[in-house]
Amino acid sequence: MRLPRSILAVYLPICVLALMVATACAADTTVRPAACAGTWYPGDPAALTKQIDELLSAAAPLDLCGRPLAMISPHAGYRFSAPVACAGYACLRGQSYQRVILLGFSHRNAGRYRGIDVPKELTAYATPLGEVPIDRAVCDELLNKPFFSSIPAIDEGEHSLELQLPFLQRILGKFALVPLLVGQMTDADCTAAAQALLPYLDENTLLVASSDFTHFGPNYGYLPFKENVRDKLRELADAAAAALRLCDYDGFAEHVARTHDTICGRGPILLLLRALAMRGGADGVCAACDTSGRMTGDWTNSVTYQSLVFTPRKGTLGEAERAELLRLARQTVAATVKKEPLPKVEPEKLPAAVRADGACFVTLQNKGELRGCIGNMLADGPLFESVAQNAVRACHDSRFLHNPVTPEELEQLHIEISYLTPMKRAASPSEVVVGRHGIMIALGGRRGVLLPQVAYERGWTREEFLKQVCYKAGLPVDSWNKPEAELYLFEAEVFGEPK
Repeated sequence: MRLPRSILAVYLPICVLALMVATACAADTTVRPAACAGTWYPGDPAALTKQIDELLSAAAPLDLCGRPLAMISPHAGYRFSAPVACAGYACLRGQSYQRVILLGFSHRNAGRYRGIDVPKELTAYATPLGEVPIDRAVCDELLNKPFFSSIPAIDEGEHSLELQLPFLQRILGKFALVPLLVGQMTDADCTAAAQALLPYLDENTLLVASSDFTHFGPNYGYLPFKENVRDKLRELADAAAAALRLCDYDGFAEHVARTHDTICGRGPILLLLRALAMRGGADGVCAACDTSGRMTGDWTNSVTYQSLVFTPRKGTLGEAERAELLRLARQTVAATVKKEPLPKVEPEKLPAAVRADGACFVTLQNKGELRGCIGNMLADGPLFESVAQNAVRACHDSRFLHNPVTPEELEQLHIEISYLTPMKRAASPSEVVVGRHGIMIALGGRRGVLLPQVAYERGWTREEFLKQVCYKAGLPVDSWNKPEAELYLFEAEVFGEPK
């Protein structure tokens, strides 16, 4: 049966239009819509741009020690949290990053899933300022790793990721996004997840954890005090920030466990801290702190907002000084294994910093396998002499007495130097910060030392670190907890040859 031309003329355009709409809708399913625009923050692009730009301009500049590696930023409605968030994001002025790994969590499904949600089908996140493309290559690789899976329902209507995006769009412009929603994780899970993220945390990647801090009052079921609320909330904020500034995973976890502080994004924060520790640690700076109680004048219910920025730990040696010490170590190792005369050093031609007294360890590795590690804890001579002496001793490490370093290994050998700060006696094991401190234990005539990087490269907790240094000393692994045990802490400026 043939339809009249008049009917075809009416219905054919309708069918084509319906097909176009269906196709467009199907395409839109790969873009996560701006679920919170117009409620949590302005939905009008011009108004949103104006609000963010004015707050960024008003933010006081911070004196940072280097290019930001990571941030913790609040995610409440912009009326409350945007000034604090912009104080942190303003630190990114003049910076560019190819990728942002954004750690949030599901408020509606918190505690109902284990591991980390990664979008499987999405290609972008939308905001009133445009679409932010998702780094599909990284997301697809993460989905093949333990603890990472796709649970699309938990991101429906969620704001912890979305509210960070307009700030990032205004301050960075173009970047690729890796949006992750963190669920329940044990310490071991967190370590595994951080190790999975580590290959992507290069110099062109920014790591951001989205979190508000203390939620106080009957609305949140948290009333640890009834008087001096403003001051008590500040004490909680300061205690949390004290651990965060040191990049102290254990210290932050202990703060939450001890105070039951209602920090909603503690999971993303712990993952950020673990990942930074595995990179060699970081120094944190609090860019801003405020409360909704102060803004409204009503302290019955109040939420605390903090913004923190993390930069690489500041070293005391410049690039030229590091290169000079590595060159000396390489020449000394080569001469030692070839049984040739050691290189002659002219101290007067060396930089002043390497002529000053200093203690160090020299570590030798072949394709990631340890081949020697020897050092001295006390700065009893010039640093360059310490490097040369320990380079010789590392070639004769007694652990490899029957398999010493050979000349044939020299091309594959990687040399690392750990320049130590003076040791300080720890008043308590709780002072140990993984990613920052090395430990020496002394008890009953036995001593054991582990460098800072030994702990963070293995993702150990503080207790695991303490047990391992006891084992290294030939002591029972719980000896660190004995009153007569002496614990000494030191830090290390670690640098090595390019790999």
